[in-house]
Amino acid sequence: MRLLLVELTGYTDASTSAVYRYATGSYSTTPSDSPPNMHYEGRVVGLGSVSRSMFAAGQSGARSNPRSEVGVGVITLANPDGALDSVFDGGISFRERQVCVYAVEHDAAYSTAELQLRARISQAALRGDIVEVSIKDRLYELSSQHSTAAYGGTNSLPDGVDGGPELAGKPKPLVYGKVLSIEPPCVNTSRLIYHLSARALAGVDEVRDGGAAITAGATYADQATMESTAPSAGTYRAWLAGGMIRLGTSPVYRITADCTADSAGNSTAAQLLSTLAGERGITDIDAADVAALDAANDAVLGVLIGGETTLDAMDMLARSVGAWYGFDRAGTLRMHRYELPSSAGAALPVVAPWNTQALENVPNGEDVPTETVRVQYARYWQPTGLGEFAGAVTEADRADLSQEWRVAEFTLAPSPNPYSRPLVAERETLLTTEADASAEAERLHGITAGVRRTFAAAGVSTADPLLAGLDIDQEIELRWPRYGLGETLGTTMLVIEMTEDLIEQRTDLLLWGR
Repeated sequence: MRLLLVELTGYTDASTSAVYRYATGSYSTTPSDSPPNMHYEGRVVGLGSVSRSMFAAGQSGARSNPRSEVGVGVITLANPDGALDSVFDGGISFRERQVCVYAVEHDAAYSTAELQLRARISQAALRGDIVEVSIKDRLYELSSQHSTAAYGGTNSLPDGVDGGPELAGKPKPLVYGKVLSIEPPCVNTSRLIYHLSARALAGVDEVRDGGAAITAGATYADQATMESTAPSAGTYRAWLAGGMIRLGTSPVYRITADCTADSAGNSTAAQLLSTLAGERGITDIDAADVAALDAANDAVLGVLIGGETTLDAMDMLARSVGAWYGFDRAGTLRMHRYELPSSAGAALPVVAPWNTQALENVPNGEDVPTETVRVQYARYWQPTGLGEFAGAVTEADRADLSQEWRVAEFTLAPSPNPYSRPLVAERETLLTTEADASAEAERLHGITAGVRRTFAAAGVSTADPLLAGLDIDQEIELRWPRYGLGETLGTTMLVIEMTEDLIEQRTDLLLWGR
């Protein structure tokens, strides 16, 4: 008999924690197990379905949000005798602590238990004769403002770089990768010091006053030298470690700057996703995924973060290279570029009538092929208004600097074309070069130029050993006697969504492919 073991971590104070163990049937570890001699009370009577989706429900990554979505429901514990009252009456804190669910045979060693889910507890509540433990995905850890660093407005002019009262409480800018045309706040109005990034910079590429380039002087070694030594008139100097510049002459128009915070190798989507997650305390990041996404697309990106959440920034980065990201069942951060399923001839898990209760072809909004893909790139974070240009700026530069985006386009009409309305697809990205944007436009066209089908497979048995570890972003072979599919020669499909009943060992799949 297969049992599910539930391990809940609770804290009585900041330094004291304990693991509370329950199961779908009574189970104990042996003296030789690790941990030894631990008993799991058979109180688990419900474990809400665990759902995982690569993208917004029913859509593919070419046309939707890249953030994986996970729903993990409620664990229900039987408590008719009130024995759990003292555990869940509020004296022990379970909120945002770890919960793990394992599967094991009733007479097998604990070392054979297989992890089914690692998540976080939302809250635990006593409800009559049951205890309900709500659990949630780790994405919540990234859903708040990325940095709480803000200006204090404490300058005592002419000294200080903490801004005046007008900046008090405003978030400090953070630059990742390479960004273009940002408008830095002036943190010292007496000495004309501007703050580009609270992260150290690798270089300041250009500073402009009303679109006219200002000449760069030698960099400063430290803050003290920056504050004590003014640049020559008409120039600027940068203090890279502090992410600041100082002007030698009062500006006439708006100050904008291009700057770089990371090396090219550390400015890819994969590296920046890892950096942002790591800065929020996420250490469980799949290194193989990072390497694979780097190999798939190593373009230089850049993002400017002020008051945005970590998820907002990560969404922009992932979308830029057609990738998705999210936490898997083990609580590890995963990322991968979205591709058409292609493992023809490979040995894949099979979804077929013998292990599936029902299959139907479902609409996905992708029945009209894309003719043109437009990828926006090289974002100017602060375009220059038409009345804000210095007189020396050329008409060509004015036209360029006034636009937020540059656009790379790939067009190829379906031939023959039976559709009266081929689509034009547009995507905003953080790519910085035309070559990279053009390559991504062509790649996205290859995914969206054909009609792609989506199938809903209901009641797929995860008791089948080949399907036991199935997860989103995995390829399967779909065999079915209807819908233009083959019963013996299967079709390779991608799992983009699944809702799993861990107790019944059944899962509903959403499959997408050619």
